[in-house]
Amino acid sequence: MTPSNSDFTQLAERIRGIDDLGERYREIRQAEAVFKTLVRTLLQEVAQGLKDEGKTWPEVAQVMGGVTYQRAHQIARGE
Repeated sequence: MTPSNSDFTQLAERIRGIDDLGERYREIRQAEAVFKTLVRTLLQEVAQGLKDEGKTWPEVAQVMGGVTYQRAHQIARGE
């Protein structure tokens, strides 16, 4: 299930509702860590999927916005 804008809006509202600013900061950082992990996983799936389709690393890199082929390979490994 893909998060929608309303999901992010609800998260932002929940975080803004935390009165203790220290706790709010910790919640923001936790959400950031979860989001970064999700992005890394999704990019890894794309890179691996493109490679599985028979694309070369330079072709994978081009599809992924022109990163280097080395970076595309790293992304596929989850780095």
